[in-house]
Amino acid sequence: MPLYPAALLIATGLSGHGLRKGSLSASGAVAAWAVGYGHLANPLNVFGVGMIVFYLLGSRATKVKADVKARLEDGLDPTKPGGNRGAIQVLANSLPSLLSALAFRYAYPALSASTSPLALPLGRSLILAALAHLAAVLADTLASELGMLSTRPYHVLSLRPVRQGTNGGVSLLGLGVSAVGGLVMGTTFALDLALESALTRAQAAELVGLGTAAGLVGSVLDSLLGATLQATYLDTSTSRILTDASSTPRAAPGVVRVGSGRDVLSNSGVNFVTGCIMAAAGWWYAGL
Repeated sequence: MPLYPAALLIATGLSGHGLRKGSLSASGAVAAWAVGYGHLANPLNVFGVGMIVFYLLGSRATKVKADVKARLEDGLDPTKPGGNRGAIQVLANSLPSLLSALAFRYAYPALSASTSPLALPLGRSLILAALAHLAAVLADTLASELGMLSTRPYHVLSLRPVRQGTNGGVSLLGLGVSAVGGLVMGTTFALDLALESALTRAQAAELVGLGTAAGLVGSVLDSLLGATLQATYLDTSTSRILTDASSTPRAAPGVVRVGSGRDVLSNSGVNFVTGCIMAAAGWWYAGL
């Protein structure tokens, strides 16, 4: 198996950049390097390109109005040392597409320029699984980081108004950026595959459509899981929602539970389950 030195350099550069800029903690940078290399060290570039787009757009969205979001949620501050995403968060948002990339690498260690990856039965399944997964996690990241800025969020099940940052909350802004995130990922896959191999207009349209749909459906699924299997805690002394990274204990004085979600999954757990379901949906769709 080739080592792909370019993949080593790009993965090192991106993980180091995230660590320096505060988007990643030390553990997150190590995990990001492994995940990045696993996606990039591939005879087909689309897996690595998709992961890079997810990382860059997700990191940028995290920085948008970080001061405003810090007043709404009690968690890590991406504008300060210590980073924003740790290893668990990185892996929760990347494992399905990473496994797809690794499986493609071992199934097809070399591809000729005349080979269409989407014409390969296993290749098509792995590509669409990765696309559905990356579209969903990008859409959810944008919905979480930008959608929470909406002043009119509603509970995805009851449709009643909820506090900003509440698990299971949705908004028109959040749904809109989710669709845009999926569209961006679908377009990324289409453009990359058009450059790497022969791609028909029908195939390009399919990739863009699947990406958009996966982004929107994945974001709604994430909200449904958050509304039912993730508890929301509010620190009444600061009026901030607690997150997985909060230093305030759930049993601390002044912390109350809001909403009806059960305390089954963490935010990373919700992201992981959503990503796995969407990757499986992409795999299923490829076989139709």
